[in-house]
Amino acid sequence: MDEADIIVVGAGIVGCATAAHLAKEGQDVLILEAGDFPNPTATSYGSGRIFRFAYHEGEKYLPLLERSRERWLTLDNSTSENLFVTTGSLTIGQSDGDTFTGALETCRVHDINHEVLDAETVNDRFPAYELPDEYRAVYQPEGGVLDAHQCLVTLADAALNSGARLRAREPVTNWTETSDGVAVQTPMTTWRAEKIVIASGAWAAHSLETVGSVLERERSVACRFLPTDRAAFAPESFPVFVMDVVDGRHFYGMPEPRLGGFKVGAPHVDGVDVHPEDNPSASLDEADAARGFAQDFAPAGDGSTMGIRECVLTHTPDGDFIIDHLPGRDRVVVAVGMSGHGFKLAPAVGELAAALVAEDTSPIDASAFSVERF
Repeated sequence: MDEADIIVVGAGIVGCATAAHLAKEGQDVLILEAGDFPNPTATSYGSGRIFRFAYHEGEKYLPLLERSRERWLTLDNSTSENLFVTTGSLTIGQSDGDTFTGALETCRVHDINHEVLDAETVNDRFPAYELPDEYRAVYQPEGGVLDAHQCLVTLADAALNSGARLRAREPVTNWTETSDGVAVQTPMTTWRAEKIVIASGAWAAHSLETVGSVLERERSVACRFLPTDRAAFAPESFPVFVMDVVDGRHFYGMPEPRLGGFKVGAPHVDGVDVHPEDNPSASLDEADAARGFAQDFAPAGDGSTMGIRECVLTHTPDGDFIIDHLPGRDRVVVAVGMSGHGFKLAPAVGELAAALVAEDTSPIDASAFSVERF
């Protein structure tokens, strides 16, 4: 019979981080991935991801941010690849906007190093920008770009080096609790384990009865442009950013260190609910919003289109994660609903999930991420 101590469903960034932590602690870990590894239809796939400390999403994330940054830097030092490139971060909006004021409050209350910049100062210091006068920014120097592909592969490698197993193209078709563990069915076999961690991202929305009902899937598109002035978008010249524009839309963006490029996207696309395996390829006209942003606020970024990528984000009603046991099921841990801002925090999320599996006390308070809040 095929067995493991712990089965992790999903080889995305959260699943690999969880598996790496469990395997390091001596658990026999099996990671099951429905698609290829890395999976091109998953949110963990692709190029850069933003890391920022000026977190408008709330102070509950600061312990996760601190622990994750420490872990990313440790991983970065363990490989010849550049996993983390420090650029600083800008949180941009009007002075009374939720994103700007939330980031500023987090920095002030928790004594996080930051500056408040008016539009003219942003434009002078970071020449790619042409912000109108009504905007202000919170600048935080420790933000940066995570190389998504290398981060994912490095975490998977850490798990494998500690004895974990990874099986791609082996989707979980069903799982049930047994008297002494869980039985996990795939097209190939039935696996037995003591416990299961479900970290399957957008796939979880249709496979978890008690949690799936609160998860909302949403199509998102990000674009990569080749700037007309590449030097203006170099990591030392162009901080990662999140920005609320006057009409209410929210954008994010970053430099692409390998190419001297510019990545920009809008997290939400018209509330389109779609399964990741049925998500159509992005069309050229879906770059219009991102290109319009570049034209309005960073004109030198309005160069040739280098790529357009679609993915499916999974949101909870309050925009916060779910990291918890399934109600009444101590053998089942879920780490889902990353709501478009989970990649940067994956090391800490994985540690929290692993602590729940091992029934250990985590150094991070996970009560804010309980499924019982819904």
